Amino acid sequence: MPRYAYAVFNLPDKKKAKSNGGPGGNPLGWEWIASYLVGGVAVGTISGFGLDYLLHTTPLFLIVGMFAGFAAGLYGIYKSL
Repeated sequence: MPRYAYAVFNLPDKKKAKSNGGPGGNPLGWEWIASYLVGGVAVGTISGFGLDYLLHTTPLFLIVGMFAGFAAGLYGIYKSL
């Protein structure tokens, strides 16, 4: 793209733009880490609660699901870096 097009279309200049350090130059920065952890724990907790409900083992799979979700979130962060 010609250099004048950045000014005409009000686009940021690629040479002057800086990345905030997210995966793949993510412009959000480091907020994606929280979404991996919260999402992993939420999915693990909901899955554990569902298994507890079906198998009538009240706290067992809920706790296991929370730890598994946290581990999955950490693994997702590790893969993204």
